[in-house]
Order: sequence, then structure tokens, then C-alpha cells
Amino acid sequence: MQRTGVALLALLLVLSAVPLVGPALAVPEARLTVGDVTVVPGTPVTGAPVTVEATVRNSPGSPSAVTVDEVFLRAQNGDRLAEATDLGALSPGDTLVAPLTATFDAPGARSLTVVVVGTDANDEAVRVTRPVTVAVERAPPLVELGVGTGAGAATGVGGADRLVAGVDNRVSLTVSNPTAEPLRNVVVSVAPDAGTAVDARRTVAALDAGAAETLNVTVRPAADATELVATVDYTTARGTGATATQSRSVVVDPLRDDVGVRVEPATTAMTGEADPTGGLGGLLGGGGAAGLAGTATEDEGDDTGDRVDVTVTNFGNAPITDVVVTPRAGGTGEADEVGSRYAVDGPLAPGESDTVTVTLGGLAAGDVRFEATYRVADGSGGADGSDGAPRTAVGTYDYRPGVGEVVLTGLNVTTAADGTVRIDGNAGNTGERSVTGVVVAVGEAPGVAPAYPSRDYFVGSVEGSEFAPFELTATVDEGVDEVPIRVAYTVDGERVEREATVPYVADDRGTPRAGLLGLLGGGRNAGIVLGAAVALGIGAVAFGVVARRGR
Repeated sequence: MQRTGVALLALLLVLSAVPLVGPALAVPEARLTVGDVTVVPGTPVTGAPVTVEATVRNSPGSPSAVTVDEVFLRAQNGDRLAEATDLGALSPGDTLVAPLTATFDAPGARSLTVVVVGTDANDEAVRVTRPVTVAVERAPPLVELGVGTGAGAATGVGGADRLVAGVDNRVSLTVSNPTAEPLRNVVVSVAPDAGTAVDARRTVAALDAGAAETLNVTVRPAADATELVATVDYTTARGTGATATQSRSVVVDPLRDDVGVRVEPATTAMTGEADPTGGLGGLLGGGGAAGLAGTATEDEGDDTGDRVDVTVTNFGNAPITDVVVTPRAGGTGEADEVGSRYAVDGPLAPGESDTVTVTLGGLAAGDVRFEATYRVADGSGGADGSDGAPRTAVGTYDYRPGVGEVVLTGLNVTTAADGTVRIDGNAGNTGERSVTGVVVAVGEAPGVAPAYPSRDYFVGSVEGSEFAPFELTATVDEGVDEVPIRVAYTVDGERVEREATVPYVADDRGTPRAGLLGLLGGGRNAGIVLGAAVALGIGAVAFGVVARRGR
């Protein structure tokens, strides 16, 4: 029994002296993990960058820090699609986010792997992976924002890539589908980064593959706006809803209100056929109704000297609307308004102009003001002074109405064998304006009476620097030495009559004789005897070609 105890003790001593042989216990590796994996954008599309954001974490219980050497995105076939290197070290409990960006040319689902490679404090390699699936859709609609003036995309703004602060700017946008499949429910919204989207949402029910559609929207940018942002919501052919955003930089100018009014004599021709006889009606056919052939009809008071062209031009950088031209004589008050108001076709974009023709018949000579009232943009108000109130631009015109003068020239007084006295001559207009309703007749006087066939003679209208012949017949008793001639005409809507006389010598039978003719009475332009001619002062009347009638 005692021997046995001694033997066991000796055995234990021997065993304790022999070193242990076998594998040593290893230090646990650092515990790296890949936590959240986020795909940006949420709906990747072909041809556009896709970023996989991988969150790498060194667990709090990890025995050592880890240096993250690289993080890469691996395709199913083993190709590296993106990588990030030299990301630094992670102490236990630390995290970092590695962005991995790639593009895909074709739509479809992608089975990808996020791979993290690091080195711990013992220079041991640490490797961890995390699968991720990315579903790639076809590319979104393309939106091209057009900004400019006139024929450009944005009507009524200051220039290419320029808008005007505080007023409505129309911007065109072209939406196109670059994919091989149709898109549905395409909704485009445009807004400045500072300001208001006035009427800036448009919808396209369906956009076929390769198709494009141009739309117009209205925005009102603030003075500090720097870009236009277009947001496109759409549905793919697979029924997936998606959103895309595009932007364009712009320059916003302050509102410049500059409208000019120019007034000049009218250049518009009157309607009606031209008289091939030079305004003399039926001169070659003699008197009577033949003189009515080939004449034109005109409205009284429409003489070219009375008509002016008023041109309104927008020199500013925003459209103007509701343009109305009002002529005023002498002052600016309501009492000075003359004639009608004239609407100008609008709106007038920057650089555009329009002309209206205004009739000034009946006005006295002097300055005439032409006030053009208008509103900037749509008149809804806004920043930079676009309060929507009517504004006024003024042009002036020195109105000098022309004068029409009828002069009886070439007067011949002859006596026929039957004793009838014949008086013929020309009614000429030495003025600039036409005269109308001219009638020459034998006047009543003792011993003088109108006689058949030409008791009176209707000359009609005589334009400036034109003339028309007339012929009168009368019976004259012995002892009479002058024959009265009565001239009637219309001026400014008023019928005026004047009377003149021609000397008569009874023994000059059949011999032409020029007589001295003088106007009788007062009124407009008292008579002046000058050789064989008499001037009749005649005011402003309408255009016309000559028509004459004898009876």
C-alpha cells in the first residue's frame, strides 16, 4: 500500500517535468462586419452612376484595431466593378462608410458582393463579405430646359440662359425617352431654386421609345435665383415608379422697363383702284355721268395728312401686355383725349414692336401726345417693381394739317349765236389736301340766269395738285357786265358756299375771253383777285378721285 503511494507520487513528478506538446491556443481575429448597404439612387437606371454605400464596423468586442486596406464591389463573374482604398484604421466599436460607384449599360437584376479586406494588429489578414442585389431600370426621360428670348425657348427674357426677376418668364422644356420601351405618366415640374413656379407642371400620358415632346412652363424667379430644377416622375414599362432630377444654371437680371413710342406720317395706302387719268375722273369723255367711271369710294376725313403711324417698341427685358394708344391734344388730362383709343396687338416680347394707324382729322395744328399704356409681363405683380399697375410711355407729334385750295383758272367766256353765254375753265387744287363735293354753278343776279345744258357742274373731289374742268351756260341780258359764279364744297363736315364774278362783254360773241373773277363775302379766306384765277380757301377733307356731272 505504501509502495503504491510512492509510485504514484513519482509518476506525477515525472509528468510535471515533461513539457506539454501540442497546438497552442490562438488569439481571436478582429471581428469586422458589413452592416447597412444602401443603393443610391433607389432605382438605378442604365447609363447613370449607381453608388453602393457599405457600412464597415469593427465590433466593440474585437481584440484589436483593424486597418481597412480596401473595399470593393464584385460582380457575379468575379470582375471588380468599383473599389475604395486607404480607408484608415478602425478601433473596436468604430465604423466607416465606403462609397462604391459603378454604371450599368443594360437593365436587369445584379447579384453583387461587397468585399472588405483589412489587417489586424498582428498583421493578420481579415476578410469579410456581404451580398447585395441591385435592380437596374432603363434610363429615365431626358429633360432639356430652354432659356432665351424671341425665337428661343423662354419668351420675353433677357437673353440666352437669362431670366428676369419678379416677372413671369416662359421656359420651354423638351422631354425625350432615350429607352427602347415606352414610359407612362410622365409628370414634369420646373421651379427656380429661389422664386415661384407659376404654371410649371406638365403631364405626358405616354412617351414612346425614342419620342420627344416640347412643353412650355412659366416661372417667376427671385433676384437671387441661380438655377432651374426640373423634376420628372414617370412609370417604367415594368410598372415601376421612378423620379429623376435635372437642373440648369441661369442668370437672373433685374427688371428693365423701357418702352418707346414713335409717331410719323402714315405710309399706308388707301384702298380702291387708282384713276388712270391722273385723278381727273372721266376727263376725256367730257362732263356728265361719264366722269363717274373708274372712280374709287373713300370715307370723309381719311386724308393721308390726317393719318399717322404710331409704333410702340419694347426695348426692355420683359414682355408687355394690354398695350393701348390714346391720342391727346395739348395736355395729359382726360378732357384732352381726342378720337378713339387704339389697341396694339400683344404681348410684345423684348425687341418687338407693333404699329397702329391713327386718324387726326378735325384737330387744330399743334403738338399731339400719344400715350401708350401697358402692363409688364402678365400684370400679376412681383419683385423689382413689377406691381402690375399700368405704365405709360409717351410720344409727341407736331401736327400740321395740310390746306386745300381751289383755284378757278383758264376761264373763257363766250357767247353763242343763240345768245347763250358759255363759261368754261378748270377747278384746280393748289393745296396738299384733297377737297370734296365741289360744285360750280351760275349764280343768281339781275339779268343773269342759269341756262340749259350746264346750269351747274358737279366737279366732285380734287386731290392736291390736281385739277378738273367745268363748263357752265347762262343767259345774260343787255347791260350786264359780270356773271356770278357760285362755288360750294364740304370741309370738315361743314357745307360752305362762296360766290365770285367773271366780267362779261356783250359784243364778244364767239370770242373766248378770260375774265377776272373775285370771291364775294367773308368767311374763310376772303376773295383775292389775281389775274384770271380765284383762290377758294378749303379746309381738310377726304381723299378722292375726280367725278363730275353736268346738268
